[in-house]
Amino acid sequence: MNCDEISEIKKTWEIPAASPTESGVAILIQFFTKYPSNLEKFSTFRDMTLEELKESPRLKAHANRVIKVFDDSVQVLDDDSSQLEEIWVKVTQSHFNRQIEKQSFNELKEVILEVLTAACSLNDQQIEIWVKLMDFIYDIIFRTIDELEQGA
Repeated sequence: MNCDEISEIKKTWEIPAASPTESGVAILIQFFTKYPSNLEKFSTFRDMTLEELKESPRLKAHANRVIKVFDDSVQVLDDDSSQLEEIWVKVTQSHFNRQIEKQSFNELKEVILEVLTAACSLNDQQIEIWVKLMDFIYDIIFRTIDELEQGA
């Protein structure tokens, strides 16, 4: 990513980063609403309604972790990509151990981009930049999943 793109990511990221719990909850609730089968992968949430989930301390904690990973990612964009890779390899390893598949990651990517677009009122150029970042991150995720599957 070039300097202008990184600057645009950082500028637009300020909006969800200002209220991390609410932003993360919005992403997860939209994820579970649009793709309810993913709720089954969370043993602590699977028996809760969406209304109960919105108030769940555990969901809020997970939502904060989601936003923290993205915040950490945005903070290292100026550096070489090895730090970004390190962040997402760890996330992928953790989710691989919970048997989260590529389809769920793709569904989450779609929802993250939808929520970011709405919350930040992204224009077409900003959407394109966020898609570029997400594609880079997802390349790390899928490469890591492939490596873990080969080693399993």
